[in-house]
Amino acid sequence: MTIPGTVGVIFIMVAMLVLSGCLQPGTTVSPARVHGTENLTHDTPSLPVPQSGPESPRATPTGISAVTRTAASSSTTPPPKLNGYEKYVRYNGPDYSVDYPEGWKTNVTILPLREYKHTFIGCSVTLAWQLDSEYRTWYSGDGSTLFSSSIVGTQRDIWPRNINRQINYADIANSILGNPDTCANTPTESFTISGITDVPLEGVSYSGVRVDFGRINATGFTKGTGSSYIVTGKNRRGVFTFYSTLPENGLTDTVSRHIFNSLRLDSGF
Repeated sequence: MTIPGTVGVIFIMVAMLVLSGCLQPGTTVSPARVHGTENLTHDTPSLPVPQSGPESPRATPTGISAVTRTAASSSTTPPPKLNGYEKYVRYNGPDYSVDYPEGWKTNVTILPLREYKHTFIGCSVTLAWQLDSEYRTWYSGDGSTLFSSSIVGTQRDIWPRNINRQINYADIANSILGNPDTCANTPTESFTISGITDVPLEGVSYSGVRVDFGRINATGFTKGTGSSYIVTGKNRRGVFTFYSTLPENGLTDTVSRHIFNSLRLDSGF
């Protein structure tokens, strides 16, 4: 047999062997690649999200460590935001100015002033003679939080007093956030006073009284907590109130503190 013929026979035999091996039943093409792909698909969803600090002790599959580092970078928890309360708008009125959160709604109305008279036989409510209160309020879109002012232009002593001649702060809170046509905590308790302190006021030489209070859900009103600055001025009587039905947390404390710290009274208040 000539050399060219021998080469041809050998080539034909090799080709037949290769073809017969590829066509054997149950043989899988590129088994290593398929197995590697199956492992990657199985392990990736179960990888723990990396936290800040030391790396997770769990070993990651070869080839996706870069992906894991990217996930760690993108999953870092950002600092908490104030949910729209990080920006404030300035209200400048004739009697005072104050910051309030941008996006809050506002409303103003004139209401007749109520007087609350406590005696040994009970409490009665009447309208004060020729005295009205300008009631202005700012409130969040969901209605859970508000800031309000109640200003009366008078030098009279308009504060409700108990039978011991002490100011009844629950009546003041009730007149703004409760039912002004009844005395506070009647017929059932609805307001509790938790703290009374003196506070400085910007723009004037005298101080105010801060009253912290809570409302219990005994009269159908929404339960919450708040604080009021009660101001006995030279020519005005004012009540500035922050109230929220949200759980007490850093957010409401931050907003309340910013608003009260920004309050500035006119020198003639």
